[in-house]
Amino acid sequence: MISVVIPLYNKVRHIRGALDSVLAQTHQDFEVVVVNDGSTDGSEDVVRRYIDPRIRLIHREHVNSEGGHAARNLGIAESRADLIAFLDADDEWLPEHLATIVRLSEKYPKCGAHATAFEVVDKPNHRWRPAFAGVPRPPWEGVIPNYFCPHQKPVCSSTVAVPKRVFGSVGLFPVGVRCGGDLDMWWRIALKYRMSASTRVGAVYHRDADNSTADQDTIAQRRDREQRLGKLIDDALRSGGLPQGVTSDDLVEYRNVRSIALADTLAATGNAADAREYLRAAVSTRRHRIRWGRAWLLSFVPASTRAALRRVIRGAGNE
Repeated sequence: MISVVIPLYNKVRHIRGALDSVLAQTHQDFEVVVVNDGSTDGSEDVVRRYIDPRIRLIHREHVNSEGGHAARNLGIAESRADLIAFLDADDEWLPEHLATIVRLSEKYPKCGAHATAFEVVDKPNHRWRPAFAGVPRPPWEGVIPNYFCPHQKPVCSSTVAVPKRVFGSVGLFPVGVRCGGDLDMWWRIALKYRMSASTRVGAVYHRDADNSTADQDTIAQRRDREQRLGKLIDDALRSGGLPQGVTSDDLVEYRNVRSIALADTLAATGNAADAREYLRAAVSTRRHRIRWGRAWLLSFVPASTRAALRRVIRGAGNE
């Protein structure tokens, strides 16, 4: 059996689609733990209408005061299976998702997480598939050679399943972090375990959903996330014992390229001095020297001029 954990907060328009996609799975040996996190829009009433005994609705006592990750943590504690899959209430699975996850877990039992590819819906009738970085071209499934190289993340929260024992090793989702707490979890897992994945699309990630956290990620939250990443990497480098395929250089460059990306954002929003601080921290980069140099030069360009340059470049590309 596999446990499916769905945190629920004010997703009345979406939760039925999420649950129906679970019930439509070709792999039917599962339980569903829906954790209501203080919904006020009737979301929990939609769940109560399902009569399938595999669906359990539980409620958090301290409602939505600590972000959705506290609900995930309660779902983990309530799960009865040894393998736990996560699905956000505004996302959905394709019918073969759980079958693919179970197959991966059986083929690669030592891995700390298993994932499928996914599609993104960011506006009505617009669906696209992110590049599944760091793995061979589709069709492929196996162990991800190195989660930290290249730097793009090959998973999202609605595609991942984690053996319950792994949480005893790396801890639970960070409470109080509203954006990016799932990234924090995948980092901690990838610093101790290898991950398996399939390039088969198993999930649909709805960035256009109500109350989506995708548009709530602030610069302050990104700063905080990079600080947490830096501490995790520093601790890993001090302790050694990295998973097979991951080197200290990979971790340093992963941190560097994320610092460069944040510096780009800071400079574009008028925080040039702060941008240069992040670039100084990433000056050791060897793999991203060109990108670093471009970001350093642009940090001296006024934000208004940068926006105008973007419009010119975009216009030239459309001619």
